[in-house]
Amino acid sequence: MIPFMVRTPSIQSNNPEAFLSLGLLTERYWFLQTEKIEPETIGTTPADVKVFWPTTYLMYDRQESAIYESTVINDDFPNQTNIYMVRNYAANDEIAFQRKLEAFQLVEANEKGELKGRLKEIAAELDVEDNPVIMLVKYKK
Repeated sequence: MIPFMVRTPSIQSNNPEAFLSLGLLTERYWFLQTEKIEPETIGTTPADVKVFWPTTYLMYDRQESAIYESTVINDDFPNQTNIYMVRNYAANDEIAFQRKLEAFQLVEANEKGELKGRLKEIAAELDVEDNPVIMLVKYKK
């Protein structure tokens, strides 16, 4: 095996502040994310405290040999949070990744006028109690 990415210095040689995870690999781009090791909290009372691990989404451009922070948005649901693209190893080579969209979130977003296109059509037929919608994202040909 030949590594295609090597961390310098080695993770064993220092005290890392974040983990680097590999996501989707395309011919030109590699999508990655860093997640801080120490969690952060927001809120003041036990009822409203939320614990999260700060995440940075990255994209490595193989043609330019450059790395950028990335934001991936579903054009049919532009108010949705950044989509982290993780390779779908269970599917065939046509499907790049999948994303679970909760029915209640789609119904709510549709009522607020936040959806467009095919997703709006799908959400119009949903009830908040329905199963999640699975979005399959395919590679462009």
